[in-house]
Amino acid sequence: MTNEKDVKPWVVRIILIVGGILGAHRLYLKQVPEAFVFFSTFGVFLIGWLYDSFMFKYEVDAYNQLINLNKENKDKEKWKNGRLQTAQSKFVEFSLTRFLYSVLYGLYIGIGTWLACTLTFGWTDINSIPFVSVVALGITAGVYIIGHCGGQSRELSFIWISSFSSMFLMVRVFQSAVFRSIFIASIVSTLVGNRTAKNKRSRHTWRHFLFWSSLFMMLVCVILLGCSRKIGEKQITATRPGSFRETTSVGSLMRDRIFDSKKVYSFFEGNPIIEYSISDSSQTERSTASKKSNSFWQHVWSGELFDELTGAAHLTKIDWVELTMTFIVDVLRAEARVINKSSTVEPFKWALWRNYLIHRFSLDPLVSDDQIRSECKKWQQEQNQKRESSEKDFSMIAAKRGCATFQS
Repeated sequence: MTNEKDVKPWVVRIILIVGGILGAHRLYLKQVPEAFVFFSTFGVFLIGWLYDSFMFKYEVDAYNQLINLNKENKDKEKWKNGRLQTAQSKFVEFSLTRFLYSVLYGLYIGIGTWLACTLTFGWTDINSIPFVSVVALGITAGVYIIGHCGGQSRELSFIWISSFSSMFLMVRVFQSAVFRSIFIASIVSTLVGNRTAKNKRSRHTWRHFLFWSSLFMMLVCVILLGCSRKIGEKQITATRPGSFRETTSVGSLMRDRIFDSKKVYSFFEGNPIIEYSISDSSQTERSTASKKSNSFWQHVWSGELFDELTGAAHLTKIDWVELTMTFIVDVLRAEARVINKSSTVEPFKWALWRNYLIHRFSLDPLVSDDQIRSECKKWQQEQNQKRESSEKDFSMIAAKRGCATFQS
């Protein structure tokens, strides 16, 4: 702090434009926890970046004012540094906004940790102590980092103990869903952490930022690795006239598309019938899940949405995996058709319209092309009987265009 100079607003403006989404301007102002929050949330989902674009001058003024104050009171603070910190620690006011930020960010990191555990490592047993410990560690990290924003600090040990104990009680004792448990644990750890709040200037440096960013990127890579593994290991079979069947995996098709595209085009040559490997238990779960009519937020709060995302509760079928898998296969199929000159529709466009029709007609992600054609024909017959329907019905227009594109 001895050689620090006032920060120029135009310098912060340039840094904000170039790397503000990743928190570079906050890091320049030595707001390390805030910089990491920006980095891990892509500029707080762009909203924080837009906010700082208009309000960054106030942050610069506060930073310069703090530098000047420290220079004036340098000797005085050295004399009674301990007594000054003790006095300041008694005057931390409760902030509802800060409380909400802490809960939401703890929930965000906790869910990310949960996804990494279930998608990549296959930890579907939520009652195990290692699972509870790792998820509680993610919640603790989120609450701790928010607690050190704005010139305040929190005790890490208290946050960790409250996070782990609340997760343990919710999962093992009350048999609660994982999402609900993470949410409650975020609230409890935030409340306990606020009891240890102190007005204390953060001593974090750019090294802390690099360490936290490395851990977060590792978490993201683990999640992506788990997603790619679940998609790549799926089996696909192409059946041609004459009962000739050829089976491969989606991962092999994606690899061949990069290194040897001729293998991919030969696999889809002749527009074969595509079948996906699926167990009987998955079909049963699909039929029972389709009968549920809960709202989206009820689906989230009950934990069913995240069970579908992670494959928790011993599910063998994951909808988002099947949707992603079929979309990748559809793009490759459409490319092969264009190469063989049996179609002129852009592959990405054809695959998007096919997935739209699956959603529009509430079909299974693994539905065959013949079933989609049958649904399109049935829908067109119904529309012909409803001549009074308005041409401004965008849903009808989209379905009509989707059927035309798919059948072309």
